Amino acid sequence: MGALVGDPVRAAMLAVLMDGSERAAGELATQAGASPQAASAHLSLLLDGGLLAVSARGRYRYYRLRDADVAHAIETLSFAASLARRKTERLEPALKHARRCYDHIAGALGVAICDSLILKGRIIAGSDGFALSATGHEWLARFDLAPPYAMRRAIVRPCLDWTEGRPHVAGWLGAALCERLERTRGLKRNSANRALALTSKGRTLLGEYFGLVWPR
Repeated sequence: MGALVGDPVRAAMLAVLMDGSERAAGELATQAGASPQAASAHLSLLLDGGLLAVSARGRYRYYRLRDADVAHAIETLSFAASLARRKTERLEPALKHARRCYDHIAGALGVAICDSLILKGRIIAGSDGFALSATGHEWLARFDLAPPYAMRRAIVRPCLDWTEGRPHVAGWLGAALCERLERTRGLKRNSANRALALTSKGRTLLGEYFGLVWPR
């Protein structure tokens, strides 16, 4: 997997798809600065390596990350790679502030939400990962949210944030919180990259949901 992710063109394609979207091959080629032929070869390698899934619509094929586990692995590898280049590479501030990590919130905002949930006892952080507490279940019920009874993915798990070096919340809970904040227009996606912009309503919701006061 390290070899697949380490190539600059493939890394650029995966970075575009880390917001959980589906993209056409031509768009991925443009984003990665590759010719259509080169992009096709790179996408084939990513498919064969199990990192991508593809669906056909008419003449076009649309690519996406295979699942949340792949996104989690890419985020972890990105953290390891960032340690070597952190002193020389300047990260775009918007991505460091808040971004989508597949289907959940990453960046400084994602880490702050995680810290709040732990501090208030809504999730329990242990040596073997995260768990949703009874207090957390009661808190979610206030917003008509409850984890499904049967699902393959974890209810909640830590995902090491590659820009902050600390965990943010992934799993079903991370996805549910991101979806709620986007649907209520607390967070807005940037179409150019996976950055998330916090709206004025979002600042109000951060206070209501997590007790956070977020600077402008």
